Parts: sequence; C-alpha cells; structure tokens
Amino acid sequence: MATRLIAGGAFVRLVIDGEVVGLATGASFDEDFGVVPANVLNHQGPLDYDSQGYSCRITLQTYIPEPSASGPWPDGGTKALSEFVPTRSEIQSNLGKPGAFGVLQFLSTSSNKVIEQFENVIVASDGAQVAPNSFITQNVQLMAVERVNPA
Repeated sequence: MATRLIAGGAFVRLVIDGEVVGLATGASFDEDFGVVPANVLNHQGPLDYDSQGYSCRITLQTYIPEPSASGPWPDGGTKALSEFVPTRSEIQSNLGKPGAFGVLQFLSTSSNKVIEQFENVIVASDGAQVAPNSFITQNVQLMAVERVNPA
C-alpha cells in the first residue's frame, strides 16, 4: 500500500519549547502597541503618540496528519502542531488556561539561526480548513507576552 508524502514547506521551522513542529505551511505574527494620540484642547491634531498597551498574536498554519501518522517528517519536524493544542476538557481541568509554552521560535532552515522568538505563549484559538484536492490544514492562533530579540 502506498503512503502519501508531503515534501513541501517553508524555509522556516517552528520550534515550541525545543521541539520542532512538522508540516508547517505558514507562520506570521502581529504586534499591537496600543498607540493612542495625546490630544490637547484647542490644538489641531495630537501633540504626541503614546503606547497604552501591548498584544502579540501569532498565527500558524500546518497540515494535519492522519491520526496514525507520526514524525519525523521530511521537513525535520518531530511533532505535529495539533499535538500542542489542548481539548476543551484539558483546558477546563487546567483551571481555564489553554496550552501554554515558554518559548516559540521561527528557525531558519538554511542557517539554523533563530529569526524570531516569543516568550510566554498561550493558545488563543484553533481551526481547520478543508479545500478540494488538498490536505486538511490547521490554523492556530497564539498570544505571546513578548517578542524578544533572538540571542
């Protein structure tokens, strides 16, 4: 019986707490510094801008392997992203806190250097997408306390 092989992928590996996530198809992040204008009465326009908050949202897309499949995969991944996402029961038994990780990294496959690094990461939402003539993909959104400069 033939097996299917997914050989594509990005030139960046996702690493969560030291484990390489396999079958990644995309990763992005958005930071919001909560910038608001400092307005003064009787003055046309703001005098300055101030940051009043911070949020960091990370979006990851990966293929979802069949339940019987396991790594390592051709892209070097050893664990599927779906293994990091908790179920509702797991969240409830963990006092309402979804899966939390210490460090998430975007690692270059060519230089093996960390491109971006995030600390205190938590799963915010999860979803899947099915398209004709394609594998099922998972879209996971995470939130991080901070994006730090890689060492």
